[in-house]
Amino acid sequence: MDEMKREEAVEEIKNENERSAVNSEQNYEFITETIKRKPVNKRKVFRKVVLTVILAVVFGVISCITFVYLYPVVNKKVHPDDSTKPVRFESADEEKGNEDAAADKVQEASAENIEKEANGENEADDTPEADDTPGADNVPGADDTNAGAEKKPEEQKEPDILDENIPEVITQVVETVEKDLEIEDYQKLYQQIGDVAKEARRAMVTVTGISANTDWFMNVYENRHTCAGIILAENGKEMLILTRYSVIKTCDSVIVTFCDGKRYDAVLKKSDPNTDMTIVAVDLENISDDTREACKLAELGSTKNSSIDGTPVIAIGDPLGVSESMAMGQITSHTSVKDMTDTNVSLLTTDIYGSSNASGVIINMSGRVLAIITQDGASTDAKNLICGYAISDLKDRLEKLSNGQEIAYLGIVGLDVTEDISNEYDVPVGAYVRQVVIDSPAMDAGIQNGDVIVKLGTTDINSFSDYKDAMLKCQPDDLMMVTVKRKGRMEYVELSYEITLGKLSN
Repeated sequence: MDEMKREEAVEEIKNENERSAVNSEQNYEFITETIKRKPVNKRKVFRKVVLTVILAVVFGVISCITFVYLYPVVNKKVHPDDSTKPVRFESADEEKGNEDAAADKVQEASAENIEKEANGENEADDTPEADDTPGADNVPGADDTNAGAEKKPEEQKEPDILDENIPEVITQVVETVEKDLEIEDYQKLYQQIGDVAKEARRAMVTVTGISANTDWFMNVYENRHTCAGIILAENGKEMLILTRYSVIKTCDSVIVTFCDGKRYDAVLKKSDPNTDMTIVAVDLENISDDTREACKLAELGSTKNSSIDGTPVIAIGDPLGVSESMAMGQITSHTSVKDMTDTNVSLLTTDIYGSSNASGVIINMSGRVLAIITQDGASTDAKNLICGYAISDLKDRLEKLSNGQEIAYLGIVGLDVTEDISNEYDVPVGAYVRQVVIDSPAMDAGIQNGDVIVKLGTTDINSFSDYKDAMLKCQPDDLMMVTVKRKGRMEYVELSYEITLGKLSN
């Protein structure tokens, strides 16, 4: 009985559990629902679309206006304008050609004058004289005709082509040689020399380098270094000025003061540490019209004439340690040579006593620049005598710097092996390597002291001048085949080195 009751109880419990489960499922059915999408408000959507289109148009217009006004400024900063015309100075060959052409014209003019005079003499010989002709004195107009015949050769005389190249001051001195010179003549002479210097000063500027430093007490102060500069050229965008590199190489900013006293900011361009020269540029757009009219470009002369010794010259710029000073003298020699890395430059020495830290230029009596003042080459016992680098030796170098090109660097100090030296000492003709600069491309490649460079690339080298010219045509990072001859046990042996040229470090 008890067993049956337990089974019934168990059965009742199972049924109760089943009913509870069914009721639980039925209880969850009330949370099921259907989500309906909200109807679209077409008017509101239309308003949003129209507003978006209007904002896009406004944004596009503002973007176009901003682009038009800001693009030139940003483009100028990011991509500087390179539309500059190349700067070119007359080479020594062209100078020689011009001199030869002028000489030919003089010879032609002289030949024509001689021929005309000869023809005139023949006509006079063929024409009977008035005294020998009967009644010649009674011929009307005979005297006028003869007078005209006498004046005709003088009227047809060709002008002297060289007259325009002779400085006025020298002409006047020559004219007064036959008479005694008075005090007024000397005054006039020096006044005219001063006028030449005054006119040449229009091409001179004062370059100031400014650098900021801090003392021990954290006070900021400025250092200013000044030197003379010369206006070399204009490239259509900038005015290019030559000055000393050592004065401004560590400066934070550069200011150029022109002859009218106005100052303009300048930027450092390319430099040549060999000759201590650098080019600074002033934007032409920043220079006023008054300054452009007041200043002028320097006129470069020629120093290739072997008879240049004794030429009267004027030193202008800062030759006496005072800005815009001047001094007069003459060239005493032109044979001294300053040896530098991969080049050498002739020195013009003068008898002008000046500052040991002089800067500026040496000009002739026509106002043409003959030398850039430097005291680096002055001898120890004449350190106050003004000297300078001959301008003809610098023109190609200045042309390269003015056009924004770097100076290629091999790293030798050399000299010529002339035919006489070659025949006497049995040394090959070429560029003799007297010294190899430490850590230079030449040393890294294996070139040694005593080697003779006979070929640079495809260019034959017959002298150190050939080597200089060939190097100026190269660019840094050029891969160059350098052929040298080296002294062996019995004879010179030819060796070739493939060298990547460097850049002349600052």
